[in-house]
Amino acid sequence: MPHLLDWRLLDDATWNGRLEAAVAHHRAGKTWTGSARGKSLAMLFFNPSLRTRTSMELAAAHLGAHVTTITPGQGTWGFAWDDDVVMDGAEAEHIREAVGVLSRYYDALGVRVFASGTDYEKDRADALLHTFARAADVPVVNLESAFYHPCQALADAATLTTHFDGDAAGKRFVLTWAYHPKALPMAVPNSAVLTAARLGMHVTVARPEGYGLDAGVMAQARAYAEARGATVTETADPDAAYDGAEVVYAKAWGGPLVYRDPAREAKLRQANRHWRVTAERMARTREAAFMHCLPVRRGVVVDDAVLDGPHALHLLQAEYRLHAQKAILEYVWDLPPSAPAPVSETLSDEA
Repeated sequence: MPHLLDWRLLDDATWNGRLEAAVAHHRAGKTWTGSARGKSLAMLFFNPSLRTRTSMELAAAHLGAHVTTITPGQGTWGFAWDDDVVMDGAEAEHIREAVGVLSRYYDALGVRVFASGTDYEKDRADALLHTFARAADVPVVNLESAFYHPCQALADAATLTTHFDGDAAGKRFVLTWAYHPKALPMAVPNSAVLTAARLGMHVTVARPEGYGLDAGVMAQARAYAEARGATVTETADPDAAYDGAEVVYAKAWGGPLVYRDPAREAKLRQANRHWRVTAERMARTREAAFMHCLPVRRGVVVDDAVLDGPHALHLLQAEYRLHAQKAILEYVWDLPPSAPAPVSETLSDEA
């Protein structure tokens, strides 16, 4: 079953092929190909979405597929997830039956289900995502789960590849923690560090003490980097991390501490409000590109001068979400490439 639950589970040939397809789709533009005519996709969003929902809906339409988007609890029954549950409460339907039925209607399913923020091992294992996938008889696409966001990861990889004229290997990539009023999940930063390392970039994760990413994710990132002659390092210095950087990717996350001691995490987060991307910090870089997955809080995560400056790539990242979704749907449905031009002929004018 060609699920896309996380890129770690797929080999380099598949990853590289989807990256090339995303870049080729971007070069082809907003084309309507009809290559998936007769296919259908149902998406269940247990959490809010703007870019993931609209880009996947439009990508499927461009390929000629029909899409149904479902917001559980709004016009549907409430779903139970646990095994051996006695359903005498508010939930009227188990996820097994819901997914089983949808599998009989549709050719692929997408699901967004965020981290619980309370059970670290369950979130680390992406338990809800895998429960959903086990119940499905058709391919499942992860539209962001507790620990990974493969749709964003592919768009980020394509953005970096385009920005660096086809090859990001050897470039300096800084993933910097940023203050946020809420303790956010780790799916995007996990995916960002793995993506940059898999591209062969020299990665620095800049974060305050207490906000280190999951040890398993960092070990996988180091393995990717070492296999490509690159490095992965960490620092708690919010200024020195920018020195010599060629990409600065900002993202807030709560980290493992929020599971163990949420009150302490909230206090620590407030004490690190100065972890913000400013023009002064960006001036320490090698005219680095600025990246963010969006939505972003201006004046909290990053200053207007950076977002509105000439090196900001966040809108290109968002644009690439559409083209990455096409590449993903082609993978899960085993469709022939519909973008006309190969990557090697499209990157020279895209920096």
